[in-house]
Amino acid sequence: MTFDYRQASPRANPLHKRWRALAFVLLGIAATQADAATGPAHVVAAAGAADRPIIIDAQGDSTMFGYQTSDGFNKSWQTRDNPPALLQAALQARFGPHVIVQNNGVPGATLVDREKGINGYSQPYAQWAATSPAHIVIVNFALNDADNHVKEPPSAFRAHLMRFIEESRGAGRIVVLEEPNPVDYSVNRRIVPRYVAVVDEMAKHYRLALIRQYAYIGAMHDWRSLLIDRVHPTDALYRLKAERQREVVEPIVAKLVE
Repeated sequence: MTFDYRQASPRANPLHKRWRALAFVLLGIAATQADAATGPAHVVAAAGAADRPIIIDAQGDSTMFGYQTSDGFNKSWQTRDNPPALLQAALQARFGPHVIVQNNGVPGATLVDREKGINGYSQPYAQWAATSPAHIVIVNFALNDADNHVKEPPSAFRAHLMRFIEESRGAGRIVVLEEPNPVDYSVNRRIVPRYVAVVDEMAKHYRLALIRQYAYIGAMHDWRSLLIDRVHPTDALYRLKAERQREVVEPIVAKLVE
């Protein structure tokens, strides 16, 4: 099942008190943190001065973008509680306004789209990385890739992810991999775990920081109620995902500002 989310409108979803209450409980739960790999010395040096911006490039699909829907996907919007916005707020609260998180999630995107610079992207990723000012890049793909598993099996996803990582590191970026959240349809049970395994494998192979979302969220007894349309997170789940991002990314930023 492949969804095309590219017609999202910028209408914000109203916050609900019961989700706020749940989110505060969820955000207090401790998360597993991977060791953060540091980038090339010139990147660290460039970011070291407190008065210089530290840029974080958040790449991914609709679940990075902060996509939500209603009325059977007939209405859609980007929530203000999208993970990059929440991550930026959390990091700025500690480090100041010079830490900037750019939301470059594209609804409906696959890793192949990002690599080739098509279907919502203006240029191939290698060109983007060569000119981007980002010090850190967070990568959150897999769900749309799993939907497209006939044409893009896990082995192809692995090859594209390896290329993405190597292009990012070659351009002096610190790479952080992020697992997708689970979704409530059949491909989640049969196919998505194979793509999550590739993300985990690449984190181990390249010794990269890893934001673990899939199994953690899937172990929650009510995780399906945290999806607004069986695919995309409610604000409560987006806040939880952003908190898990912060737990992994914050120590990396701390090293850059030392």
